[in-house]
Amino acid sequence: MARRSPTNTRHSAEALRQSIGLTLAPNDVTVILMDSAAWLAVPGVGGDEIQKHLDTLKLLKVTVAAEEDALARYGVPREEVPPHIVILGPEKIGETLAAAEAVIAF
Repeated sequence: MARRSPTNTRHSAEALRQSIGLTLAPNDVTVILMDSAAWLAVPGVGGDEIQKHLDTLKLLKVTVAAEEDALARYGVPREEVPPHIVILGPEKIGETLAAAEAVIAF
């Protein structure tokens, strides 16, 4: 779960990089972009490094989701979110987190 702004920090890139690393073991990985990290769902935000990680997660068939409320709060139109990034409401995010064996928050 990434929660920090993709600007002026390496936290978002590290969260995505570590998510890729978690796929090396038999883990069922889901990345949820919460709060200001939901900006990462918009192509081009965060630069080439972020895009490289998102492309790799897509190739690995890792579910990447963006928080619906955060997208609305920051005025990000749903049309700007690529179809491979799932948009989840608060109930579905809660279900996903509750069902997880472990949650790593960045």
